Amino acid sequence: MSMVGTRSAGLLVAFLMLLLVPAPISAGAPADALAPRLLHGVASYPALPALDAPPNVGFWSGVALGAPWSPPAFTEWQPAPASFVVALAGRFTDSRDVDAMLARIGMISALSEVRYWSVTDRQWEKLFARATSLSGPDSNAQRGDFSAAEIHSGSELYFLSADNRLQKDMVTRLYVRDVGTDRIVLEMKNVAPLRWFTFTMVPAGDMQTLYFLDRQPDGTWQFYSVTRVLNASLVFSRVASGPSYINRAVAMYRYIAGIPTDRDPPATP
Repeated sequence: MSMVGTRSAGLLVAFLMLLLVPAPISAGAPADALAPRLLHGVASYPALPALDAPPNVGFWSGVALGAPWSPPAFTEWQPAPASFVVALAGRFTDSRDVDAMLARIGMISALSEVRYWSVTDRQWEKLFARATSLSGPDSNAQRGDFSAAEIHSGSELYFLSADNRLQKDMVTRLYVRDVGTDRIVLEMKNVAPLRWFTFTMVPAGDMQTLYFLDRQPDGTWQFYSVTRVLNASLVFSRVASGPSYINRAVAMYRYIAGIPTDRDPPATP
């Protein structure tokens, strides 16, 4: 995840500030929904966009969500006061089947190529300074990328990454909730605290992301992701702006969908 020195203060301007946004900030989606939701047979929020259109994204501060926030049932998350939540919905055309998509997801080393629009620096930046797969939760247990065969329902995978701003290595657990003929459900959670110098920005386990990918009969894909951060420090909250996290969510969506991650225009300039 991303940058250095004086830039540290930057992502800490894009990654930390009690997210004092009083209401949802959204890119390409109305801001009148109460919270993210994804229900089969019921309109989701953010709503799925037109095929191959930019994704719809919603951002909520803890103030907007209320405390404790009760996540939608599909997340299987327990209610808790959230510092902020980001949700994204997208639809894209892609000829890859589930196995090919899993191979893409397993290429952890390629995360260092992902770029996002920095609202602080007003330019495209690397999202991750470095990223590597691990054979376990030990940050020293580095290994090659995961194969599609290694990613199956119930598997627990680990990887190390460093945000381009904070430049601090963080170990993340990738838990595979479900892999089917036409469906992938992944959950990511930090297994070590996110730190900046001597400060704990986010405690271990409190940065959580879910990815839902569903392949349609016509070969297109539906994509939904939701991230919540709990117990973020005041410093982190000050730096974690809504536009920054929207751009980061869009960067990961583009990466998984095979879209150039630095394609103009950015979701939120």
